[in-house]
Amino acid sequence: MAKIILEPNEVFEHFHSEASTTTLLSGSAHYSTDEVEQELQLNEVVLTPANKSHILTNIGTIDCIIGCSH
Repeated sequence: MAKIILEPNEVFEHFHSEASTTTLLSGSAHYSTDEVEQELQLNEVVLTPANKSHILTNIGTIDCIIGCSH
């Protein structure tokens, strides 16, 4: 699992050619694709289909840590 650390208000967009999972490990974050917009809950796992760009945004006041597996 890769760990992504985002500072407050930082936005990170990325793309995988295979399906991936995103998990909020600490802090507060927003997840979005073309079809989905949601605030992530701690330890919630979200599946992103293959070939789908997704955007993660730190919506908190401290760094957040997000796990990403593919």
